[in-house]
Amino acid sequence: MNVKIQGPIEVEIRVSITDDEGRHGIATLSMTNGRYPTEQELRNAVAKFEKESMPDGFRMMTKREWFNSVFGQCPEVGDDGEPEYINYAMPGGDNWSD
Repeated sequence: MNVKIQGPIEVEIRVSITDDEGRHGIATLSMTNGRYPTEQELRNAVAKFEKESMPDGFRMMTKREWFNSVFGQCPEVGDDGEPEYINYAMPGGDNWSD
């Protein structure tokens, strides 16, 4: 196999994962050094991680979970004077394909 070196780069993907107990984590996936990965190669790496290497009890974050972990939630005071948090508007729908 003839591999072309495209640049002095090392590309890593950080994938947000969670479990149903509220624990969050970041999985770091390394791509081939010296090459610019295509979108399909990135998607394949994430799918392979999800299928073969996901820690027990964890799963990929949903779009809403990921959005809230990055941008937080909007704090407001409820009718009872206690703080409550609502979701900010999220671009697209609730699915990653939206």
